[in-house]
Order: sequence, then structure tokens, then C-alpha cells
Amino acid sequence: MEKAGNHATESEIHDVRENTQHSDESEKQLHNSTETATAKPESESSQISLNQVMEAVDDFIQLISSAAAEKDPLREIPPAVEPFPETVDSLVSKMESSGLGRDETEDSAFIDAVNRISKSVTRLRELRLDSTPVSSWLNRASSVQHRAVSLLDEEFRHLLDRSRETKNSDGNNGNHNNQKPPPSNSTHESDRCALQDNDPSQEEESFPDFPPESISTLKKIAGAMISAGYEAECCMSYEMSRRHAFKEELSEVGFEGINVEDVQRIAWESLEGEIASWISIVRRCSAVLFPGELSLCNTIFPDHDHAPIRKRLFTGLVSAVTIRFLDFSGAVVLTKRSSEKLFKFLDMYETLRDLIPAVENTDSDLIQEIKLAQTRLGEAAVTIFGELENSIKSDNGRTPVPSGAVHPLTRFTMNYLKYACEYKDTLDQVFQHYEKSQSDQTETKPEPETKRSQREDDEEYKTSAFARQMIRVMELLDANLEIKSKLYRDPSLRSIFLMNNGRYILQKIKGSTEIRDLMGQSWTRKRSTELRQYHKSYQRETWGKVLQCMNQEGLQVNGKVSKPVLKERFKIFNNLFDEIHKTQSTWIVSDEQMQSELRVSIAALVIPAYRSFFGRYKQHLDSGKQTDKYVKYQPEDIESFIDDLFDGNPTSMARKRN
Repeated sequence: MEKAGNHATESEIHDVRENTQHSDESEKQLHNSTETATAKPESESSQISLNQVMEAVDDFIQLISSAAAEKDPLREIPPAVEPFPETVDSLVSKMESSGLGRDETEDSAFIDAVNRISKSVTRLRELRLDSTPVSSWLNRASSVQHRAVSLLDEEFRHLLDRSRETKNSDGNNGNHNNQKPPPSNSTHESDRCALQDNDPSQEEESFPDFPPESISTLKKIAGAMISAGYEAECCMSYEMSRRHAFKEELSEVGFEGINVEDVQRIAWESLEGEIASWISIVRRCSAVLFPGELSLCNTIFPDHDHAPIRKRLFTGLVSAVTIRFLDFSGAVVLTKRSSEKLFKFLDMYETLRDLIPAVENTDSDLIQEIKLAQTRLGEAAVTIFGELENSIKSDNGRTPVPSGAVHPLTRFTMNYLKYACEYKDTLDQVFQHYEKSQSDQTETKPEPETKRSQREDDEEYKTSAFARQMIRVMELLDANLEIKSKLYRDPSLRSIFLMNNGRYILQKIKGSTEIRDLMGQSWTRKRSTELRQYHKSYQRETWGKVLQCMNQEGLQVNGKVSKPVLKERFKIFNNLFDEIHKTQSTWIVSDEQMQSELRVSIAALVIPAYRSFFGRYKQHLDSGKQTDKYVKYQPEDIESFIDDLFDGNPTSMARKRN
């Protein structure tokens, strides 16, 4: 028999298998090969090449696997097969010194030999033959098989760990943010299995990072160990190595895991940073680490009957990591609710939602745990959003905002809603789930017909749960502003206050596509109509008396203009206009367009009337001091003073902007 170095190539073994006949021919071939080996002298017999031994073992396996083996029990091991345990043992010794993963041809020959001895041992044990020669050979083969599989197990772990060791030694700790996931297909045809990104520029972002030859060897070793009955040992080695690799990968991106008990104690500002790190790491797991791990598992255990192994290994690894993620989210949910937490809760909700597809190949229990954690975050978001409604209801301050400016509550609410609408799809999902859970408990009251008819043309409202919440908030804000407007004694200032706040709300809605789509065109038109009504109310309350002064009725007595009455009219006009200018120049209209519209409308209303009154009746007053005493303003002066209105009295206070 040759030394272990002369191995059969895969092609030679394949050719032998192709020429193998059915069981009745196999027995004849095995008999002939036995006779040949027996007829030769011992020295010549020892020179039988490995491929000839392999061929004989293949025939032997086919024979003992046939139905004939049951009827005609084997009494002794054929001479050509007899030295096979020692042949494999010598191969083990060689591999112990050289190691696997360096020469793919030698690796394949060695693993093929181990597979043959394992098949022989397994079948002979099944047959339970009562033969001393067979039992002796079986004991030797079993011992060699155990030694060979132990070597395979060691090499399996070494190959799995080698990538991690190489990565650490190379210092490959590149930036892992914004990783691109590997291909989404979970089964692969080739050993390369697309574990590495095809784009060379993304090479350092690939995970896990195994060369194709290592993947091929790992797959063969796993198959050999499982076929030999060492599935548990193979899985344990794989699981331990990959858990260590995953732990190191998470450590590189900064995941140490905050103590959930500390979550309740640390300030929100600090917790926000922890949440941001958590989101980044979970997203990396969803996009890169979990899909990469699944691809590796599917490639090393590719056979159809390995599906339970793949699922068990992947589930074990993913579950250990995911539960830590869920513990943190559960602790965050238990913190005190406040409005500023809404958006972080929604970020976490979306992160867990995106995690589910990455773990869909695990046990359903883990997916249910993720969905439960996601539901709790959603319920917390609903509660926090509900606090916005409560804050609007409870904002009953009795001090009016100076100068009729936009109320802080309006600014806060609209900016909050604008930001919330960036999450409109998520919030709609959250509120749909909430509405469903509520309807399952109690019958949902139908919405009043008046409110439905206001939005009968808005399809979004009919389907969007979040849109309904937005309408509720806006109605509460409108009601609150209406109450606050009554804090102003001056009806004109009350209208200015409502105009300022209404305009601010409308501009925020027009400036946000998300809010505009949710509120709908009907609501926007209604808001614009209300603004026009406030405008008309202001003009009526402020300038109605001014225009009345310039009414021609009562100016003539016995067909002549009464100078005393005319003088009183000019005097009243002067006093009214002085008071309006003095007061309303301190009022604030922060929206420049609305400010301009108001001034233009006032000028169009007042100046033509005053110019006509002035031109018609000035001549009836005596010239000189008497005229200057009663005619205080020229028509051009009126226009100039109107331009001072709603400017917040620039001499004493700064003009406010959005």
C-alpha cells in the first residue's frame, strides 16, 4: 500500500463510481478484486494505490447496502478493504501536520475517505453481523473514524475562526454605518454564495468575510461530520464560533448593551444617545449582519435535509442578540411619557419593523416577541400623541398674547405636527392598530355627520387613521384659540389674533406636503374662508365708524352745508384715525403677505372715501388757521400712516418674524 501522499483525485473516484454496476455485479467485482489481492504476494499487495482501495471500498459499501446483504450476511472483510482503516489513519496523521484548507484536492480526497469509512461503519452497525473478523474491522474503522472526525471538528472550528482572526489582525474596523445588505436570496447554487459584495469598493463592509475556498472546505467538513453521525458536535462548533464572531462584530460598532435598570434613572438627553446607538446597531443587523449570517449558514449546510439544522443554528444566534435589543426597547417604553419622546419611539418602532424580514427564517416565537415589543412602542406613541391633545385642552392661560401675535401654543402644535407628519405612514399604522384594538373591546361610535360631510371629497381621510387624529388636534386647537381670542377686549384685536394664528396654521399646512395631504383640500378651503371672515370682521369693527364720519347724511341744513357739523365730522375723523394709528401700529401681523394685504385693503377702503370727502367739503371751511385746525390730514398722509399699522411699533419693540 502506498503512503498517504498518493491520493486519488476526485475525477478518478468519480470515474470509478460511474462504472459501478448494480448489486449483483458489485458482488462479482468485489470477489474478483479480493482474489487479485489474495493472489499477489504481500509486498505487491501493499502497493495497491489509494484509488484502487477507494474503488474496492465503494464496491463494498454498495454490496452491504444492497438487499442481498440482508439475506446473505457478510462473514469477513474483503482483503482489498481490510487495510482501509489504516489507510485513513495515515491520512489523518498527514492532515494533523499539514491541516485542511491549504490544498483543495488533498482536502477533497481526505474527506471522501472519511465519508467512505463513515458509510461503512454506519451500515455494518445497522446489519449487526455476528462475525469476529467483521467486528474486529468495525472496531478499528470506528476508532479511526472517531479520530478523523475529531480532526475535522478541530479544522472546522479553525477555519471558522480564521476569518475573524485575520480581520482583527488586519485592523479591518472600518465604518459600518449605512451598510448595504447582501443579496436577499437565502439559497445559493455555488460555494461562493454571494457572501461578498461584487463591488470591490464595498469589500470592507462584507459580512461574514470568508474566501471561497474556505467556504467550500467548511461545507464539505460539515457534510462529512453530519453523515458520520456527529451533527451535534458540528453544530456546537459552528454555533460557538459564530457567536464569538458576532459578539466581536457588535463590539466593533459600539454595542455593549446598557443595563436596562439604568434606563429608568438616566436623563433623557443621555438616553437619546443610547437610543440612537441602538437604532444604528439594530439596523446594521437587519441590513448586513443577519442576512450575511443566514447566507453563511445556508451555504455551509446546503442540503435539503439540513433545513432543520440551518433554522436551529440561525435562530439560536439571532435570538441571543435580538433578545438583548428587545430588553432595551422594553425598558425605554417604561420611561415617563413626554411629547419630545414621540419621535425616538417611532424611530425604534420602525427599526423593529424593519428587523422582522431579516429574522423571518427563525422560529415564530422570536418574530412574535419582536412584534410585541413593536406594539408596545406603538401604544406608547399613541399615548404620547394623546398628551398633545391633553396639553391643548389644558392650556387655559388667562393672559393674552401681546399685540395679537401668534400664540406659542399654535407654534408648538403646528411644528410638532409638521415633524410628526414625517412619520405619517408609521403613525397611520400605529393608529390603525390602536383603533382596531379599541374596536375589539368596545363598539366604535360613528363620526358626526357634519364632520364627515366637511371631508366627503377627501379619500385620504376615509382610509387614514392618522388623518383622523390630525383633524381632532386641529379642532381642539381651533376651539382653544377661539377661547383665547375672547381675552382681548378690543373686537378688532380679537380678529387680528385669529387672523395671525389662522394664517400661521394655513401657511404651515401649505408648506408641508404631508400635512396638506392628510388634512385634505376641503379643510384647507374652509380655513381660507375663515381667514377672509376674520378680515371682514376686522374691517367692520375698525373702519366702520371711520367711514361713517364721511357719510354725507346730516351735513346739510336747509340745503346748505352746516359748518359746525362739518367741523365735528373732521374732528371725529381725526380722533378716530389718531387712536387707530396709535393703537394698531403696535399690533403685530407677522406674516408679511397678510400684513401687506391688510394695509392694501384698508387703503382701498379709506383713502378713496376720505379723498372724496376732503375734496368736496374742504372748501366750506374758512381758509387759514381754521382749516388747519380741523383738516389735520391730507389724503397722502392717510396712506403713509396706514403703512405704519401692524408693525409692532418699531420705535419701541422689535418686529417679530416666523
